[in-house]
Amino acid sequence: MPQIMKLELPSHYAHRKSVYDAPFSTIMILSNTRSPYKNNLLRAFCLGLSLTSLVGCQSTSETAVVADEDINQALEIKAAAPVAVTNKIEATIISQSEIEISYEDLWERIKAGFQLNDFYNQEEVITQLNSYTDNQRYFDTVTARASPFLHWIVEEIDRRDLPQELTLLPIVESTFNPNAYSTKHAVGLWQFLGSTGQSFGLQQDWWYDGRKDPRASTIAALDYLEQLYNQFDEDWLIALAAYNTGEGNVRKAIRRWNKNNASSEINDENSKAEFWDLPLARETRSHVPKILALAVIISNDKKFGIALSPIPNQEPLAVVEIGAQIDIAQAANLANMDHGLLRSLNPGYQQWATHPDSPQHLVVPIENSQALIVNLADVGKQELVTWDRYEIRSGDTLGGIATKLGTRVDILQTVNQLRSSRIIAGDSLLIPRSSINVAAAIPNYRRRNSVSIPVPAKHTVRRGENLWTIARRYDIRSRDIARRNNIELSELLQPGQILNLNFADSATTAVVEGSLATSRTEYSVRRGDTMASIARRVGVSLEQLLSLNNIAIDSIIYPGQLLKVSL
Repeated sequence: MPQIMKLELPSHYAHRKSVYDAPFSTIMILSNTRSPYKNNLLRAFCLGLSLTSLVGCQSTSETAVVADEDINQALEIKAAAPVAVTNKIEATIISQSEIEISYEDLWERIKAGFQLNDFYNQEEVITQLNSYTDNQRYFDTVTARASPFLHWIVEEIDRRDLPQELTLLPIVESTFNPNAYSTKHAVGLWQFLGSTGQSFGLQQDWWYDGRKDPRASTIAALDYLEQLYNQFDEDWLIALAAYNTGEGNVRKAIRRWNKNNASSEINDENSKAEFWDLPLARETRSHVPKILALAVIISNDKKFGIALSPIPNQEPLAVVEIGAQIDIAQAANLANMDHGLLRSLNPGYQQWATHPDSPQHLVVPIENSQALIVNLADVGKQELVTWDRYEIRSGDTLGGIATKLGTRVDILQTVNQLRSSRIIAGDSLLIPRSSINVAAAIPNYRRRNSVSIPVPAKHTVRRGENLWTIARRYDIRSRDIARRNNIELSELLQPGQILNLNFADSATTAVVEGSLATSRTEYSVRRGDTMASIARRVGVSLEQLLSLNNIAIDSIIYPGQLLKVSL
């Protein structure tokens, strides 16, 4: 049995004692049926019985918001039985916990945990309600994105005894998109800047960005929010404002308020600055009310013309520690699941595989975890990774690298999203160990047919062609074409212009792009793409593309994001 199958608790979670509580040498399948939050669950259960039974749950009843109308009956789903695996990868079923789940619908549990309802009637909050009222599509999009990750976030907030309004912060920050990237370079559900993320332990490198990892970033965000809460006299509204605009800006606003208060004719030495009084930027002054407005609507969704789709109050995902780097496409095959789904559940991984050092865990649906564990036992370590990383050296050409490493130029261009044969020394290329899994690993992979035809002695320039596209077609250097034809690399070519190619090896294989082997259903966003340009490229209307992906026309898209382009 390969040693790599031995469990190691993910290093960046090792200091946490939450849903990762498990024997150190076992793989833990996460389920709230083994939740360590029994007190919170029982407390919430008391809230749901009746107002007269709240004596034993007083701390909750003082702050909880009870909706005027009950949400639609949630689906009845049995809690999944947790699974543990020894370091020999022998799967066993552990008996189900006797802890009773208070709420079938996670939204109801979130409502019961709201604590900031004293501020719901503020004028600024009421103003923000108009942004969300009757916007069913927005809530459907948020619910769909949040569903895989929301239960774990709610559990972590409950474990820390924090207000469940914090659960709504990623809705305002990123519409629950773990791949969201702002113009200010903030990333992930919780919109961390690189420096802030690093200060709270979020690993960021070529392989992995913890800001995109829903669990790692949630831990960092809650750590940061708790720090701000303590720093600003246990005021959650000011803490949320500081999360948005920075501690320094909030301190300046407080100093200005204190100065104005001291010079006021009605000077109250015991008064304390409140969020509503602070001279903050317009964005921040609307940011906090948006969170509270969402809480108001979620507390009574039907009243505001919204029907929240129920989310089962149970953990849908399992975390499996592989113990070695693994190709994500290979892992998807072993787990009997869709590769795109596996990537979407593990957005922290930047490349085709998990990290060569750490982290090396994968988040999978509970129903696929058993297959992954069992099939891993039959795979050797050398089979876990089907790609290598190659650092380009001075003098390298794409054709030379392909020949040296036993692959093809068109495959290297496709998997590395190169628009030409131009490469730069010091950059890296992804090299498949075999071409078998290329189509599965790259969602927008276009199969090409290598046609063995002689490179013509002359080439007549067509409309839209340039030196790069011509060089790519014949797998020769654009600089060689320019030099032999006494033209500049940047020179604009004219349709009908004749280029001399008789210097090229007549045996060079011309690459002719063919059609898709199967109909394309997803598109991987490239740098510089817009929704409109993608719609034109894949032959659908902009409205269809937006509808297929449940996103607004002003939504941010990012390189590597997968978009549906057909049903």
